[in-house]
Amino acid sequence: MSDIGIVYEFLSLCLSLDISTDTRGILQAIHSFAVQTLNLKGTGLYFNEKEQLNFLMTEEKVTPESFKVNQQLVDQLKNNKRFLFSEIDENNTFIDELEERYGLKWVLLLPLIEDDYFLGILFFYGGRDYNLDSLSFQLLMTIAKYLTVIINKKLLYDKMEQRLAELITLQSVSDFVNSTLDFEKLIDLTLDAIVGLIGLRTCSITVFTDKLFDDIFTRKQRALITTVNQSKEVVINLNEGIYRELTRTKTSISDFTTADQELLNLLPSNEIKLGDKLQFIILPVLKSNELYGSINIFDLTLEHLNTIRNNFLESLANHFSIALQNANLYRKQEDMAKRDGLTNLFNHAYFQNVLSLLIEEKSKMPLSLILIDIDDFKKVNDYYGHLVGDQVLKELSHLLKHYCRDGDLVARYGGEEFVILLPETEREWAINFAERLKKAVAENQMVLDGEIILNITVSMGVAVYQSGWTKEFFINQVDQSLYQAKNDGKNRVVVA
Repeated sequence: MSDIGIVYEFLSLCLSLDISTDTRGILQAIHSFAVQTLNLKGTGLYFNEKEQLNFLMTEEKVTPESFKVNQQLVDQLKNNKRFLFSEIDENNTFIDELEERYGLKWVLLLPLIEDDYFLGILFFYGGRDYNLDSLSFQLLMTIAKYLTVIINKKLLYDKMEQRLAELITLQSVSDFVNSTLDFEKLIDLTLDAIVGLIGLRTCSITVFTDKLFDDIFTRKQRALITTVNQSKEVVINLNEGIYRELTRTKTSISDFTTADQELLNLLPSNEIKLGDKLQFIILPVLKSNELYGSINIFDLTLEHLNTIRNNFLESLANHFSIALQNANLYRKQEDMAKRDGLTNLFNHAYFQNVLSLLIEEKSKMPLSLILIDIDDFKKVNDYYGHLVGDQVLKELSHLLKHYCRDGDLVARYGGEEFVILLPETEREWAINFAERLKKAVAENQMVLDGEIILNITVSMGVAVYQSGWTKEFFINQVDQSLYQAKNDGKNRVVVA
């Protein structure tokens, strides 16, 4: 082909290339020009950022994954930022297996550089039957420069599209996770959002429940780790491993590694095995620069996380942190509505609601009830004052909670009266428990204000719910028993 014909084909190639063409399409167009017009043997692209290799050899399809580039040559072009033309021999190779298979004679490596940034390499192979002339060399150099502009614009356009998609997604996720004030539902919604965003089910959320719920800031934290399928309670030492680093830096931790036991503990499922190769990112969940947990994402494909910027994931973690704080504030306010302000026991209204529910469901029968009244409490208030009287109520509340089982409900019924609801409790057990409790109260010496030593006694009424009783009749039965205990001399238990 004449020089004019070659230039014409070159201009046609340039006009056909733009940012709307995908990378494979661009490479195919350049390859067709190189093979059909310049009689070259192969064309390829190497992207530095992803270490991604694409090439075409004449008309034959070749799998790039089966070949590796000479990293020393890549580093040389990256540092020197100048083209490299080399005849191929045992000391000068770029993709040695490819070159040996096709009997290639020479390679031209053209660095793709934009504003001093090394994008990658456009390379061409020639056979033994063709030497590269000056015109062909200049055209290939021009193609490399033109391709650099296209790739850079394409990268900028792709990044712009990705940022826009991230902003839209982040807004959707924000609306999603802020749509509830329920703690458990918030965790589930956030995990669903992560799965939908990244396409990975291998993720979990860690929440330090000691800090969040009880304001306990010890180095060993009770924590809840939740995945898409399950939850488990653990104790995490903030002086060790990943959480030591998170506590210190307050920034995300990411790496390519093999799964060890510490990482497996953050994903309580069978989806990852010890020794699996993976990429992970651990995002801190912060409140006022204090670590309250983390979002943990694991990628066995080693690809998904590469498409998501850390800044975007950190913004997601920040939105979750705010939603978590709101949910916790709501939970605390809701809990305060159930509690007695002085003793922190459940209040009268909450007791009534739970009793109604248990009677209606009939799933916790037999259901026993104990009503407790402090004997001669008015004398305590009259003699020592109401502040000491309040301390007596608090002390008795602690004692009652200490002796009750998990699942029993202790509430302040009103004034100096308390109630204990005992689900799945037989009559005899309830009576014996009431007697033990009465004895423990009588034997307990209260030391108030550091100097007042006081003993109190209590009277109790006990009843066991019978089929057909209304809630009001049940309470009345136990109330009548308490009234009788008072009339019979106090400091005693009477059973309905």
